[in-house]
Amino acid sequence: MQRAALEILRSVRQRQCWQNLARARGTDTDALSVNHFRKQRRVGGCGHARCWLCHADKLAQRPSPRTRRASDAWADSLRSLDPARRP
Repeated sequence: MQRAALEILRSVRQRQCWQNLARARGTDTDALSVNHFRKQRRVGGCGHARCWLCHADKLAQRPSPRTRRASDAWADSLRSLDPARRP
């Protein structure tokens, strides 16, 4: 929630721009909340889910560091349960 509090000014500004555009087109201006505009364009990506520049690891199905650590911990726990390896 801290990031949402830091980005509230950006969210309000984005919503105002969207409302102005909606008014110019003659459509409903009260459809989306302020927080809807918070996660649109960030450093982590361009907003297109199939972009290879921003999401190459995801599209190539490479495991994230968190997933690799979890699988290593799982394999280690299975090795510790092996009765043949006990002293």
